[in-house]
Amino acid sequence: MMCAPTAPTALDPSSRQLRPRHASAARNLVHRHPIGFAWIVLALCAALQPALAQSLQHYRLAVQGSGQVEVYVNGHYIGRSAEASRLELHARYLQAGENVIALRASKGVGSAPFVMAELGGDIGRLGSSALWRVQSTPAGLDWTQPGFEASGWPQASVVGVAVPAGFPADGPALGVWSAAAGDATVALRARIWLPAGSARLPTGFARNTTGGAGGDVVTVDTREGLAAALCSSVQGNTCTDHTPRIIKVAGTIDFTGSEGSATRPGCDYSSCPAPLANERLVMLNPQDTHCDGRPVFDVTYDAAGNNPLRVGSNKTLLGVGNDAVLRGKGLRIGNGADNVIIRNLTFERINSGIIFVGDAISISDASRVWIDHNRFNRIGRQFIVTGYGAAKDITISWNDFDGRNEISHYCNGRHYWNLLLLGNGDAISLYNNWIRHFAGRAPDAGAGGDQLSLLHIAGNLFEDGYWHALDIGRPVRALVEGNTFHTVSVPILNGGDPGFVWADKEPPSGGHQSLCGQWLGRTCVGNPLLEQAQGWQDNFRSDLIVLGDFSGHSDALDRPSPEPAQAAALMVPFLAGPGHLGNGQIVLDDVVFNNGFEP
Repeated sequence: MMCAPTAPTALDPSSRQLRPRHASAARNLVHRHPIGFAWIVLALCAALQPALAQSLQHYRLAVQGSGQVEVYVNGHYIGRSAEASRLELHARYLQAGENVIALRASKGVGSAPFVMAELGGDIGRLGSSALWRVQSTPAGLDWTQPGFEASGWPQASVVGVAVPAGFPADGPALGVWSAAAGDATVALRARIWLPAGSARLPTGFARNTTGGAGGDVVTVDTREGLAAALCSSVQGNTCTDHTPRIIKVAGTIDFTGSEGSATRPGCDYSSCPAPLANERLVMLNPQDTHCDGRPVFDVTYDAAGNNPLRVGSNKTLLGVGNDAVLRGKGLRIGNGADNVIIRNLTFERINSGIIFVGDAISISDASRVWIDHNRFNRIGRQFIVTGYGAAKDITISWNDFDGRNEISHYCNGRHYWNLLLLGNGDAISLYNNWIRHFAGRAPDAGAGGDQLSLLHIAGNLFEDGYWHALDIGRPVRALVEGNTFHTVSVPILNGGDPGFVWADKEPPSGGHQSLCGQWLGRTCVGNPLLEQAQGWQDNFRSDLIVLGDFSGHSDALDRPSPEPAQAAALMVPFLAGPGHLGNGQIVLDDVVFNNGFEP
């Protein structure tokens, strides 16, 4: 345990400054009096460096390459692997906030050079990928330090290499190198924001969710097994299975074609030039007006996608590893269901390109639901939708909402429908999600009822938005803070019947911070705007009623302060989506936390 320096400098690999003279004595003290020693160290840190960022403990770094790899954290050399061998070490000098992980790697004797790195800790696992920057090794070591300008470096190239034996399996790390396979040495660099919290437990409105804690743990890999584990008993349209159960999904469970096809009247809802395909819509009933003015014809779709799996109360649904997939069918949580956790899954290909015959997750008349670290792609309509029944105490966190699709409403490869939160007595936290390649409704909230709804949108990265991100209608009160809008045309839509929004561009004014302190007991965090897209509109507004309603209708723990404004862009892409948790991370007190490194 040590105090990490606020402005670390690069150290020579041979430096003895990394090996304190009394390290063995310190280790003995830790083993004999771990709690007391921790308090002594914390007190010394506070006294000697009062402005020090909080250091992160228990983070491990695994590195392997085709040749030798030197490892630096925030400018400090921490270790070096032997030729083509694995190195696993304590990631010293990390701190809550901005960090730089840097690797200097040699090609080695093989013909296919690569480097693979994975960092694991309380917030989960992150790994080498195309998000890292690469360069032929520059002179000196300035590039290993925070503050070095590497935005001009190209992104790393992903190399198709199998995970080496002994390297942490089922994680997000990919083999990477420069685009020039002949480079003898490369410098790899990742600028990452690490939050001070943990991925173990939900925050926000769903903070009291426990899912299947205390129940049987079952692993399923068949359609029938999954359906029975989620809901073993039904009365009418209501799942009556309230037995606590932890359900682990292994591999891909594919419902496509399992229930045959169905045909209903519909129409082309977009008209796209070849080779693009038209988005189609299936009419809800004969009175449906969506196809007015369009030729109506029979549309055939996959029946399974329009028949979601029921989810009972007290259930945890957890993907195993980084490749658990639910394909062709979504989930329905409703009719009084309570206490549900859904984590580490990919939801994909539910009647893609056909509207009204399949959502990934629907929630209505349900409470305490945590949807965390999932990926959504190629869904016919909504990734997540709440209905006319209240969705209370919901947290949607660390998900990858990937809108890339060959079939799109505006013929531009970006999904339009995304998230629909109808807003009828809802209480929803939308935290640290990656919402990308979208063309609207991210989310569309409101117009679903007349009951006050609270929506806390914080720490998300909205990226590549062709049209609007937020469309807030009545009766929703939206507290919007700490989100980064990167190349988004309309961060907040100013619709015909707008709801109430408190959203400041970064930085907030002093007067607004005073109001946040008065009503919320803390400051608010501004929303950075990066590379504003063509047609950008400034609809940010600060409706004081939002602060009043959040103060009067929620506990302070329901609306925690997000990370600082600059964090989302450096944090969310590295940690959102499946594959970042580890096989055993089910989060609850009676289940062992495991991120691939902890004993």
